[in-house]
Amino acid sequence: MTQTLTAAPAYAPPGKPLCGHCGTDRHEDFRILSRHRTSVGTTVWIRCSCGTPQVRVATGAGIQLVARGRLPQGRGPGPGR
Repeated sequence: MTQTLTAAPAYAPPGKPLCGHCGTDRHEDFRILSRHRTSVGTTVWIRCSCGTPQVRVATGAGIQLVARGRLPQGRGPGPGR
């Protein structure tokens, strides 16, 4: 089962794309792969519609990108790169 990623406005700074590879700014372009609580907040593994996996940590202060995978083979960087 996949879910659409929704988050508070603190998810990304204004003018900065949510995905650095393809440049998407829409939360609907991400699927939640896994979500679990940790000692620092909630860790969320997501995949962008371009295929890039990302790990984000949600805390009371907002959501921070902590890791991002490579683009799938055969896909070039988008305007956000």
